[in-house]
Amino acid sequence: MVLSADVNSQWVVRPEGCEQANPNITGCDDSRGLLFDPTKSTSWTTERLDNGGLFELNTYYEGFLNLTGNAYYGFETLTLGVTGSDLPSLDHQVVAGIATNHYWLGSLGLSPIPFNFSSLNDSASVRDPQPSFLGELRNHSMIPSLSWAYTAGASYRQDPVFGSLVLGGYDSSRFVPNNVTFAFAADFSRDLTVYLQSVSYDTIGSSPLLTESIPIFINSMVTHLWLPIDVCQKFEEAFNLTWSDKAQLYLVDNDTHARLSSLNPTLMFTIGHDTAEGGSVEIALPYGAFDLSGSPPFVDPPSKYFPLKRAERADQYTLGRVFLQGAYVVTDYERQSFSVSQAQFPDASRISKENIVAIDAPGTKRKSKLPAGTIAGAVVGAVVAVLLVVLGALWLIRQRKRKSHIVATEETYTDKDYRGDEELDGQEAQVHEMEHTRHKGSELDGAATGLLELDPQNGQKVELSSGEEFSQRHELP
Repeated sequence: MVLSADVNSQWVVRPEGCEQANPNITGCDDSRGLLFDPTKSTSWTTERLDNGGLFELNTYYEGFLNLTGNAYYGFETLTLGVTGSDLPSLDHQVVAGIATNHYWLGSLGLSPIPFNFSSLNDSASVRDPQPSFLGELRNHSMIPSLSWAYTAGASYRQDPVFGSLVLGGYDSSRFVPNNVTFAFAADFSRDLTVYLQSVSYDTIGSSPLLTESIPIFINSMVTHLWLPIDVCQKFEEAFNLTWSDKAQLYLVDNDTHARLSSLNPTLMFTIGHDTAEGGSVEIALPYGAFDLSGSPPFVDPPSKYFPLKRAERADQYTLGRVFLQGAYVVTDYERQSFSVSQAQFPDASRISKENIVAIDAPGTKRKSKLPAGTIAGAVVGAVVAVLLVVLGALWLIRQRKRKSHIVATEETYTDKDYRGDEELDGQEAQVHEMEHTRHKGSELDGAATGLLELDPQNGQKVELSSGEEFSQRHELP
């Protein structure tokens, strides 16, 4: 399971994602992070949702990359961590069950924006905004502010490093500090937008791969780097990459893989603002971070590939999850700002060296570092990590006498487009849930109060902020 900053519901993979979409793939359920069957949960409900809960996914930005799909939505109880960990549970959370291959894994949505269903049938639709998971944690004083910090980890290293997710703060041991901050973009669907000023690599005599600054969105929902075609051509020349029209990937043959593994070039991504003011940050990633393996249904026969995609328009420029293997992102929604830093990779004894720091709401006066005794956390592995955060509760059969909430979804899944991008393998995550003393904090900035409009499968489109706002950048956090 991955996280998403621009999605405000939780995504899980339904059995149809293997049984119908990929019936010939061995180990499909494990590969997709296990499956969620709503008929086996007594707390799942689609009450008051039209069309059996079948809606388009709220993937406004990802739609520019042709990453779309449908999902069966419903409400479910979500619990952080595993059963018995005494971490918080939240009832009636919006969950989307997917089967499309456009998103191979589920997703932990971390947008604070409330979620809204819209329907032509006013009497049956859910009319009130549905609080997001992050918003509910904040409303119940389970975290000190609307904030989170994340890095995807480094599974390619000889000693693989876990990813890290902190809710309500950050882990100062996982990044190199800098003084560069960014303001959220005006369009909340592309809030984590920076300017990619240059891309280069450290081979002697090499030329820069990108020299002209471009606005680009950091999006953990997407696996690849989406860069201008002329930049992709420079990657092709530098690393002997071959574009496959069939797979829509840059495939890497055995000889090229051996050469690149021997050279092990380090790529440097310099990000900053749209002007020279405000400073810049350099994120370094070794070739190992780009050395990925593709398999059916994406690549047949299996092959090595380089996670780079050809962007034909500016609204497709994206730094996907591959970038977040070397970057540490800290967000603060109440101050409408974020930062991006070079990730650090602790050694095997990292648990004793972690340093979790709270991000307090504006106006709060207290020490920012949380005592170790107040941190409720769990270190878990790979896909199971965040999977347990969301699916740990979803798979739990809660012993209730009320059987009226049992919903057996019998509709045949209608999403027939199963072509998409393979997710990164072996990502591991660490999730920290932080308690704090109750206090009166600032309200969420008015810019974050918009509601996602989600229409059922009746031809209406998802209503979100206009993509024309992409060119507006207000730099600062």
